[in-house]
Amino acid sequence: MSLYLRVRAARAVALVAACVVLLLAWPGSSVDATPSPTGATMVAGVFLAIAVPAVVGWACARGDGRLEGTGVRRLVAADLAFAVAACGLVAVSGASLHAIGLADAGLAAARATLVYLGLALLAVPFWGWRLAPVLPALFLLAVAVFGRGEDIEHPARWAFIAARGDEPLSWLLTTIVLVVGVAAYLMVPRRLDLSPPAE
Repeated sequence: MSLYLRVRAARAVALVAACVVLLLAWPGSSVDATPSPTGATMVAGVFLAIAVPAVVGWACARGDGRLEGTGVRRLVAADLAFAVAACGLVAVSGASLHAIGLADAGLAAARATLVYLGLALLAVPFWGWRLAPVLPALFLLAVAVFGRGEDIEHPARWAFIAARGDEPLSWLLTTIVLVVGVAAYLMVPRRLDLSPPAE
């Protein structure tokens, strides 16, 4: 297990997760931003949340895909547990900080982290871990550029990561994205990654 954590750069992932949690407690994470005239207005914490799935994708791509994909003991379940633990830590911490009044953006960032995780897991069977964070980044970009709803205060329905943190429909959609991501990650056959390991 210690070799697995060393290959997956668990310390670097933990450092990024801790930095995101600390930044959520900073008042600047609750500032509203509207990056585009047609984009959704979002709290800055939603942008911070992309860091954790991105670093998890990098960490899980560090192994030798040729060996891990053809070995006797595949690491699919271990990588899933690693990704869920890292993103879950940030999501629970953000929600907890929000509950005790230290992070207004905590719930929105927690929801965004889970959505980004679900999208990354959905992408892994098709693109591999190295490119999996591209899908959540593209979703965030689409929301920032085109996610405006009927007015500046309300995002489009599909841009639910920009909704208020306590919006029930956004949490339902988050759950759906996460379940679909985990199911795709576990059930869709992987393409064999023949690229050399990332350094």
